[in-house]
Amino acid sequence: MSKIAKILSVSFMVVVIGLMIYLSVGLKTVNENKIKYLSIEGNIHLAKEQYLKFANLLDRTGYGNISLQIIKDRIEKHPYVKHADVRYEGSGKASIRITEKKFDSVLIDSSNQYILTDNLQLLPVLPETIRIDYPVISNAFLGGGLKVLSSMKKNLDVVTASKIISAVRLLNPELEKDFSSIDLQNGGDILLYLSSANYPVKIGRGNEIRKVIYFNNLWNHIKGKEVNNYMEYVDLRYGGHVYLGIIDSANGLVKNFDEGHKKS
Repeated sequence: MSKIAKILSVSFMVVVIGLMIYLSVGLKTVNENKIKYLSIEGNIHLAKEQYLKFANLLDRTGYGNISLQIIKDRIEKHPYVKHADVRYEGSGKASIRITEKKFDSVLIDSSNQYILTDNLQLLPVLPETIRIDYPVISNAFLGGGLKVLSSMKKNLDVVTASKIISAVRLLNPELEKDFSSIDLQNGGDILLYLSSANYPVKIGRGNEIRKVIYFNNLWNHIKGKEVNNYMEYVDLRYGGHVYLGIIDSANGLVKNFDEGHKKS
């Protein structure tokens, strides 16, 4: 055998051996990186199993041929999910870190209820949803049919209600916890309700945030006091004055008391 032939033969053997080693290591790595288990963190409004069920990831036997990107894409298609971070942790385990959209309120129309995010996106209320103790917006003037995942930023009633909720949240965290609902009365006078009181707070239309500030000042004085048991309403509709409708226990009549001009 010539010298050149020997060199080519040795080179060929080296290439073949190298290729076999590469394939062996590569196949081993692929096998080791096959997903066998999934963990989920960051979920608040749905159980982990519900997210996996939506993404068709409950059956572990199907994990072997699935990629991290596919898992991410499936999870992020859920209407409650803003972002999902999916990572391979080793030993066959992949982790999913969910960032849910921020819920702000619940919107009710004539036959359905929806979740409104802080960005005024309309989401469905899924049957398995937990922790939706948010202010309720009712009787908004909606105009037409509602579409899930659409934006409500152009709806004046919804925007107004959202601003009221934000104002309460910024003014007084304690009042925020007691804040129950907003009745927009289909374009009529706006009414606010608290969980701890049986009477409405009438704020009408216009200067809604200023009126919320007035009421917050009043509420800081009357919260938890017996006078709340005798009140029929609080009325802030007229020129910066706060009127209290007090039930006269002697004859059952409601009397108006002017609390005067409340400056912010």
